[in-house]
Order: sequence, then structure tokens, then C-alpha cells
Amino acid sequence: MVFEKSVPGDVQALSIEITNRINTNTRRIRTLEQRMSAAESRIGTLQEKIIDEIDRLRKSFDQISVDVKAVSQNLSEIHAEILNINKNLDKTAKKAELKELESLLDLYNPIKSRFTTKDEVMRIVENKLSEKTVKQTTT
Repeated sequence: MVFEKSVPGDVQALSIEITNRINTNTRRIRTLEQRMSAAESRIGTLQEKIIDEIDRLRKSFDQISVDVKAVSQNLSEIHAEILNINKNLDKTAKKAELKELESLLDLYNPIKSRFTTKDEVMRIVENKLSEKTVKQTTT
């Protein structure tokens, strides 16, 4: 049995079957290799796109960082300017102080106030003295 001669038809059929299986397996392997090559190509393209996108995002983040630093600097300058304005406002007169100054100016304003001249004072004094003397003489 084991060492018996096989029938040539069986060998030929077996040979054809093996050849068909080898051809089928070769075709399958070739198809798988093509799919794998296409997948590797797509993966490579995706990797390149991802790297490009990462570079673009890094540049955007760097620009945003620069912009944030500039805004922070501007904010610091504005804060310093506000403090300076507040110091200057503390040095300026308040509304009540202005009213007080206005009333003092009104008091000393010769146009609005009625000041007496030296001659008027002398005349008033003379009138009072003369009235006093008249009263003393009549009494």
C-alpha cells in the first residue's frame, strides 16, 4: 500500500489540483500584497498630512502665544496708565473744593461784591462823627 505504484491518472489529477491550489494561493497572495501596498501608501499620505497639520498648528500656537504676550503687554501698559491717571486725579481739585474756591472768588470779586473806596469810608466816618456831634450838642 504505501509502496504501491500509484495510478498515473491519480498523479496527474493530483498534480493538476496542486497546481491549481498553488495558482489560487499565488493570486491571493498577490491581491493581499497589492492591498497592503495601497494601505501602506494611504498610511504614508496620512502621516505626511498629519505632520503638515501639526506643523501648521504649531505655527498657529506660536502666533497665538505672541499675540497673547502682546495683549498682556498692552494690558500692563493700560493698567500703568490708569494708575497714573488716578494719581493725577488725586492731585486735582474736587467738586467741593471748586465750589469753595468759587464762593471765595465771588466774595473777593470787585464786580460782584460791593467794596467801598477810601473816599466813601472817609465820608461815612465824617457823617457818623457829625451825627455824633450833633447829638451831643443837642443833648
